[in-house]
Amino acid sequence: MLSMRNLFQQLGSEVLCAILLCAPLAGRAWCADEPRVLEKKLEFPWPVQWKTNGGIEISLIAVAWGPANSRDMVSRSRDDIHVRNPEFYPDRPYVLALQFRAKLASGVSTVMAATSGLVRVNVDGDVEAPMELTPSGFVPFSGSPGVFDLRFDRSDTTEYWDLFPVSPDQKEFLFQVFGASGLRPSAGSPKLSFRVVRRNNEIVIIGATPDPGIACLNLKRDFAGTVGTNTRVKLQLTGINTTLSGTEQYERIGTILWLKGTGDSLGNFVIEERYPEDQVTGIFKGKFSDVCQAMTGYFSKPDGSRLQPFEFRAVRKTNPGGAGQSDPEQQ
Repeated sequence: MLSMRNLFQQLGSEVLCAILLCAPLAGRAWCADEPRVLEKKLEFPWPVQWKTNGGIEISLIAVAWGPANSRDMVSRSRDDIHVRNPEFYPDRPYVLALQFRAKLASGVSTVMAATSGLVRVNVDGDVEAPMELTPSGFVPFSGSPGVFDLRFDRSDTTEYWDLFPVSPDQKEFLFQVFGASGLRPSAGSPKLSFRVVRRNNEIVIIGATPDPGIACLNLKRDFAGTVGTNTRVKLQLTGINTTLSGTEQYERIGTILWLKGTGDSLGNFVIEERYPEDQVTGIFKGKFSDVCQAMTGYFSKPDGSRLQPFEFRAVRKTNPGGAGQSDPEQQ
């Protein structure tokens, strides 16, 4: 009789896993130790971002790929009132899942549903809307042909997954975003395109158009304002691509501190305050105004303590030796 070790060597780990650990899930086999689910968490600044016609800001924050009948992939979907029976697709037994973070520009908490405008484009040029995934299969979002993949529940922010059935052999996927008109993507050119590519055991995002650089192109500006109630601060800030750098000076102290951070295409930024240059002493997290004449947000110590609001406005330089003045656009 073969020993367990010899059996493992002859059959291989994946086959043995299927024999010993797999359990039925909606008439299909699911293995508790599935090795084929890939996931990649993305870092700020997010590689893909856009605004809907309703002003909702959307950022791609993670991507996952794996068998459509796996618990891991099914768990990424949401509860919904289904108007059609779920079904699996024999020719597309895998799923590509994209996770997004959405924020209402108004900043007001609400309960609402909306469409992001995201579609997947196949080789024939046809488009496919995102779907939901249940243990019994894929199902369109309720209200089809409307695709309300954006849901806010008494909040101004939400995170969600859009899922697409795919072939296990397909390695490259094209996505586009169209402006919404009623319940369907409007005709015309997409406002955004990007590709998701599976390379060996890695998932990468490439070809984002337009390039999601910093919202304030060629930023080189002085700012002045307050941290907290009355701490006066001056900044000199430069932005190239997604990188922000510069110096900071507290009015009461006079010491020059260094600034280093990143910004995204929606105007969000994370900037580290440093003194000396290799030691982080604080973090600014906030947003530029539409014309990059103001910066607002919250400042904290590196551990998140001593959280305080900040507001800085651009200043224009006067004659050498003269005091700076607030930009006229902000007066």
